[in-house]
Amino acid sequence: MLVLSNRIALRQQRAWIRPVQCYTTAATRSLQQPIRVRFAPSPTGYLHLGGLRTALFNYLLAKKTGGEFILRIEDTDQSRLVKGATEKLISVLSWSGIKADEGPIHGGSKGPYVQSERTELYRQHADQLIESGHAYRCFCTPERIDRIRKLGLKHGNQIGYDRHCAHLSENEINENMEKNLSFTVRMRTPEGETKVNDLVHGQVKFSNRLLDDGVLLKSDGFPTYHLANVVDDHMMGITHVLRGDEWLPSTPKHLILYNAFGWKAPQFAHLPLLMKPGGGKLSKRSNDAYVEHYINKGYFPEALNNFVALLGWSVPSGESEIITSMEELVDKFNVDNLNDSPAVVDVDKLGWINKQHLLNRAETAEGILSMANYLQPIVHDTFNKKLQDIDPEKKYTYRLETDYIGKVIEAVKERIRIIHDVPELCEYFFIEPDYTTEDAKTLKKKLKSKPKDIVFSDNSLEGLKALETFDTASINTYWQDVATSHDVNYNRIMPVLRFAMTGKGVGTSIPTTMEVLGKSTCLERLDKARNYL
Repeated sequence: MLVLSNRIALRQQRAWIRPVQCYTTAATRSLQQPIRVRFAPSPTGYLHLGGLRTALFNYLLAKKTGGEFILRIEDTDQSRLVKGATEKLISVLSWSGIKADEGPIHGGSKGPYVQSERTELYRQHADQLIESGHAYRCFCTPERIDRIRKLGLKHGNQIGYDRHCAHLSENEINENMEKNLSFTVRMRTPEGETKVNDLVHGQVKFSNRLLDDGVLLKSDGFPTYHLANVVDDHMMGITHVLRGDEWLPSTPKHLILYNAFGWKAPQFAHLPLLMKPGGGKLSKRSNDAYVEHYINKGYFPEALNNFVALLGWSVPSGESEIITSMEELVDKFNVDNLNDSPAVVDVDKLGWINKQHLLNRAETAEGILSMANYLQPIVHDTFNKKLQDIDPEKKYTYRLETDYIGKVIEAVKERIRIIHDVPELCEYFFIEPDYTTEDAKTLKKKLKSKPKDIVFSDNSLEGLKALETFDTASINTYWQDVATSHDVNYNRIMPVLRFAMTGKGVGTSIPTTMEVLGKSTCLERLDKARNYL
């Protein structure tokens, strides 16, 4: 039995929603036939995590059923448009592996796919609603509307408009039209109630008495979301609408419009709100609410998809939450596992998920190479700036070969969560250690005299130089033998080597670090470090 959860957010907005207990049959929720879904963002800025989740769930549902995923740009609010936002949005979706079957780029038989190019279509349908009596022209000025709104708030009335123009006579309407008065088109809300059969929340009843006669067509001739999305979804053959929970209160208006046009409505699924770990809705003013923030941080697309998929959806019982590919997500996705409770955006969990994907990539040479190629320009930018800040006149060198960077990744993979951690945590693999930092000085104070003398003795250095095989196992065995021959604990030798190799108190194991650095670099660092001890 599905009921509207008491935990659903936006309670104040939904004070007028009446939850109804009902059974949702398998026939309602089991989606086998090919379906058509759409992702319809507004190009008003960066793509929000909630937007990526909506796009992803729609895409997964389409591919699960052998259907189509349509991208539609809803740019009817011209005052909020951001130049270049559409191109950036398409780029982010492409990065995520979400490719539209139809849309502004690929076209299709149901276009155009940009709402500002469909305005005449909306005007025609608004006229159709006026002629059928399901809508009317409203000549009220913005000042009057504002007075009504303020008066309603003062008296606790949630209805925004008093339907003044709904009762104008035909003569009054004609006179206003002859005067060329500005007008909007409003829907004429019928009496009674509207039932929404939602794939997530079950059946929800709305009292029409508490619905506003919402604006369908603005005075500038552009439609509002309510009219445009209904017309477009019908004209584009959309069978299922998956969108954010904040649109559930508007759904009865949309169903009323479908009935007014005599069209069959699509099935709806409203996805839960995204919340901050400490409570409260995830703010769009926060950088970590946007997908590009995570792209720039170096998270993998498959990891972010995995994380976002778990915000409002659960993997089948007993299965791992780590889903390594889009194909696997498609295979596992099912609307039966959509949740109605608000989802918490836990960035620590995202970090853990990304690490699992990083380790998965690192299992193959191809995966290591892909990460090395991605990391190469980041290493260059990081250390070029760092070294130039130290001495702009000096020419510095640092390791940039992809095979070398791949070895670094292999060595540090257990210590990092995102690929950008490599230059930040492991700079000693790329540039010479700075033995004058506070970290180096702290480590230096802990070093014992005898282990230092042993490590920097001519015999130890010559023996290291003579090693034919310079890998982790050989290096480890060599220093164990050195420690044993001098009756010193092996663990006293390692801090001395760590100082020489890294100048850091913590890091990857010293034998592994030395293997990656190579014999000649290790000998050079030992020679240099000796002067600081």
